[in-house]
Amino acid sequence: DYPGRRKSLFRPAASIRAVDEVSLTIEPAQSVALVGRSGCGKSTLARMILALDKPTAGAIRFRGETITGKAEAALRPARRDMQVVFQDPYGSFDPRQKVERLVAEPLHLLEKQPTRAERREMVAHALDEVGLGPRDMDKYPHEFSGGQRQRLSIARAIITRPKLVVADEPVSALDVSIRAQILDLFAELNQKLGIAYLFITHDLTVARAMSDEVLVMQEGKIIERGRTADVLDNPRSEAAQALVAAAPDLHRAITRRMQEQG
Repeated sequence: DYPGRRKSLFRPAASIRAVDEVSLTIEPAQSVALVGRSGCGKSTLARMILALDKPTAGAIRFRGETITGKAEAALRPARRDMQVVFQDPYGSFDPRQKVERLVAEPLHLLEKQPTRAERREMVAHALDEVGLGPRDMDKYPHEFSGGQRQRLSIARAIITRPKLVVADEPVSALDVSIRAQILDLFAELNQKLGIAYLFITHDLTVARAMSDEVLVMQEGKIIERGRTADVLDNPRSEAAQALVAAAPDLHRAITRRMQEQG
């Protein structure tokens, strides 16, 4: 619950429930898409799953263990095994630091701290897995394109070999020509490393391409869930129907364009 807008100087503000009675399970190596319009509570739910926000009721369980309410020191193992890729590849890095240090940030969560040589080797390996090279370790973020910066974000997320990666609108800030490459990279890492994903998105193209299951969120509640094709091809709820109706149909657009050109 969050405090809402005050309507009177002498009355307390009414609380706003950003997430309400949500229950979801993500299995190992599963890809789940959480879709909904802006402001429906998707990012708030993601922050609670990542133990960045504490729910006012209920609990978050990760790998069979309740993490809600744990002290920060006790959360270290969970933080090592769950990572996040943010929407903005431009704002997710300190521009004053080189790539080696930026990608290595999550390594402080490991029980046994690597030596400088080991850390450099781990960073080089993570960069290689996302299609970048060891020479990139000594560069600054501004020396990369938007797509390359998102590859750096993914390298940082996978360097501890997490079990879950939360991807919050991971391609919405990228050019259309780059989006498919980044989504292909996510899929490749899912197969190679067995990482489970929670994709937070309003883009049904991303949901269809990347997820096994779709959850539709409206006003803080999950109102529809199911296999991706079932939900997107035959939406039952009004909210899901509205999302599908508003989504551009690329196949139809290409077909119509070809017909117009004769």
